[in-house]
Amino acid sequence: MTAVGLASDIGSSMDSDMVIGVTDTLSVRAAQIRAEAIMWQPLLRSAVIKEHDYNVIAVYDTMTKEQQMERLKVDGLNIVKTLINLTISICNEKILQHVLVLVNDVLSDKENIKFFTEIENEHTEKGGPISSWEPFLDLLNRPDEFIVNQSCLILSKVVSTGTLRLDAKNLEWFINWQVAQLLQSKTYLHTILASQQLMLRVPEYRAPFYNSTCLDKMLNLLSTRISFQLQYQMVFCLWMLSFKSSHCFKLLDFIKPTAEILRQAMKEKVIRIIMQLYRNLLTNSAAPRKAAELMIQGKVHVAVNQLVEKNWKDEDIKEDVEHVKGVLDEMLQDMSTFDSYLAEVKSGKLEWSPLHTNPAFWRENAQKLNQNDHEVLRMIRILLKDEQDPTTLAVCAHDVGEYVRHYPVGKYNVEKLGLKERVVCLLENDDPKVKSAALLALQKLMLNNWEFMAKTNA
Repeated sequence: MTAVGLASDIGSSMDSDMVIGVTDTLSVRAAQIRAEAIMWQPLLRSAVIKEHDYNVIAVYDTMTKEQQMERLKVDGLNIVKTLINLTISICNEKILQHVLVLVNDVLSDKENIKFFTEIENEHTEKGGPISSWEPFLDLLNRPDEFIVNQSCLILSKVVSTGTLRLDAKNLEWFINWQVAQLLQSKTYLHTILASQQLMLRVPEYRAPFYNSTCLDKMLNLLSTRISFQLQYQMVFCLWMLSFKSSHCFKLLDFIKPTAEILRQAMKEKVIRIIMQLYRNLLTNSAAPRKAAELMIQGKVHVAVNQLVEKNWKDEDIKEDVEHVKGVLDEMLQDMSTFDSYLAEVKSGKLEWSPLHTNPAFWRENAQKLNQNDHEVLRMIRILLKDEQDPTTLAVCAHDVGEYVRHYPVGKYNVEKLGLKERVVCLLENDDPKVKSAALLALQKLMLNNWEFMAKTNA
């Protein structure tokens, strides 16, 4: 599905299942709450609710969900007013949960947003008694997790699907609240992200989101082990932001973690949304070359070379994959051989490619490892210390050996920067290929005439 197509699809439905998995915590709990019978008569006798509201809810709550949808076509405005009144007047958590489920059910049909719009217009223009969104904002301060998160989702639908919009002050508060929940709410994280997905469909909400600390929190979350559904929801939010070039600078930081996700992704929708994000970063971004370089460092080009061979049911995925591949292929052609080597080292994942094993590369480029205050050597030192991947460790050790083999004066740099010490430590590594590469590198460090010894041993 194209970028425009997916945005249109999201906009055509308010059903929470469009943005939340049907088995998420909120949906499961809502189904349980919906099935529980509520005794409304005691609330009327105790004057908690008004007689009019009682007459409406007592009938409406006995209907099936399908019957309720039909009833809304006849008396929707009156029913929605009653539900909002109940949201304001009821303190009992169990009953309030039930009312909120009914409100969310109303919003499962996008046509019903008109009732909330009419109520809000009456409130702001004619001094009507209730607001259609303020009660749900107030409920975000309640202690009950279900009430808080169901209110969050309802509020997001009301102020993003129709024409109603939050003012700047309340928008800032709501965004900051969502950011806090990203760190605190593990159980309902799907719901918070679904709320953000809905909000980010509205162009005027995107800048406040971008300028908040939301992206910092998302970056931390994407760098941890989370479900594919959460990955999809977060990248969806990034994709919505990527349509404006000025919003792409911070998004460049997400290329590395999303590249890692892409290499491991099994779900088609996760691959699709990452490809759409990358396409925007390579097209809409104010720094497309930087985006391409970061993708190459993250070995996105390797992943797309594999993806382009797959038979996709969705033609739009194929188109996005081919577009990203074409841009990255052009970038790779423009890059020098050493640029490619530098990009691979920066990626943190090294492989046995000709860049490492070709003597001609080292004869031509060994001294370039000294550039920018030995930038490459310092990065290799970090990999030798922190990396666990055996292939990366073996290639790093090999590169240290090739560096001094073709640039003997570099032995001083290797000693000074602590690279030799790191290579020595690899002799204790459990992987035999790592041990062998480390031993070979140390031989090159200690021998003045490596070529002679290599021929003698042969």
